[in-house]
Amino acid sequence: MITSVPDGTRFVLPDGAARRADVVDTLRDLYRSWGYDLVEVPSLERYDPAHPRAAQSFKLADRDSGVLALRSDFTPALAGLVRSHHPAVAGGARRPLRFCYAGTVWHAIDPELARTREFTQVGLELIGVSNARADAEILHLARASVRAVGLRPVLEVGNPGFVRALFDVAGVPRTERDAVADAIDRKDRSDLRDLLVRVGLDLADGAPAAALLQVPDLYGGREVLDHARAVAPWPEPLREIDRLEGVLAEFEDASDLALDLAMARRLAYYTGVTFRAYTPDFGQPLLGGGRYDGALLPAAAGFSIGVERLMRAIHGVRPAPEPAPQVLAIDDPGARRLRAGGVRVVRALHADRAGALDEARARRIPYLLADGRLEAIAGDTGDRARLEALLAGPADAASAATGDRDGATAEGGA
Repeated sequence: MITSVPDGTRFVLPDGAARRADVVDTLRDLYRSWGYDLVEVPSLERYDPAHPRAAQSFKLADRDSGVLALRSDFTPALAGLVRSHHPAVAGGARRPLRFCYAGTVWHAIDPELARTREFTQVGLELIGVSNARADAEILHLARASVRAVGLRPVLEVGNPGFVRALFDVAGVPRTERDAVADAIDRKDRSDLRDLLVRVGLDLADGAPAAALLQVPDLYGGREVLDHARAVAPWPEPLREIDRLEGVLAEFEDASDLALDLAMARRLAYYTGVTFRAYTPDFGQPLLGGGRYDGALLPAAAGFSIGVERLMRAIHGVRPAPEPAPQVLAIDDPGARRLRAGGVRVVRALHADRAGALDEARARRIPYLLADGRLEAIAGDTGDRARLEALLAGPADAASAATGDRDGATAEGGA
């Protein structure tokens, strides 16, 4: 019998599963409170070589010899949902759609790298509108997502359009732009200089290509915008700086935000504001996203969170563990009344009292319910009066639920 699992997958025990569910619920409640509707998309997709994560897709052979793929990213699937059910918006109509999602994604990776092949992703998309207020809303929610699980975020915000505009002004060849953008994003000035020299660009002071060498230093607070205007005083990059400043103007509270104009990842995909969230004592980004108008839909922005990574960053800030079961029940009607009152009740696998007692002791469950009566197995927990009130009926149960603890105190002290 096989007991191992493929590299990059794992078993999740009850405590971990409960913690993950709590994080997912917390995030979905946050997004729902902002008007985002939960949607679901298929786990199986038709394989598309043009998919943004085609290289990471698990490919499956269908019965008709077609090729399917396991979902590797929610955003393209959400775009498909919009094209199918909101064709006017997919065609360019300016009407906001707010969607959020949660589920598993799968990445085909080299198992020797010991990375995760399946993980839980939560995120949202604001579709059908493209302006500063929409960008600010996405940034607000990205920051709030990290705060909601008890962490203090640093939300790094950039605009790849600034780097793209500088490329145009400096004349960086199209064939070299991905490599130059990668060096800028990594803040590797040595590699950046070597690349610019190799393509023969002028690096004299005042030349547009020389401005590219200063982009990795454009990090910090709002003062970065003024520094950027001095570094790149040409109309095209100035427009992109103004665009980012317009987004920041929509913030009542800009705390926890840091500007990083060296954000240059995926220049062909992101068209506006992009961002990543960190927490000071965890070295990997907790979420990422941005505006991608024209890449999958005419107007769209969003972000995604890898829940397992977020949970690793939480450290000791954990949700309360699930309460242990309080009652083992032979009495099914009584068990239903207790569960309706929020009590965890395990159904006995033995119908006789002796077998049920052994079962309760083995699981360290404090009460046995049989024939409408509670029996303390290993000492009273002090909660007996509340349980008996729930068993007695709606009136007494309602009284117990309002916090009438006199009987419980007396019972516990007996």
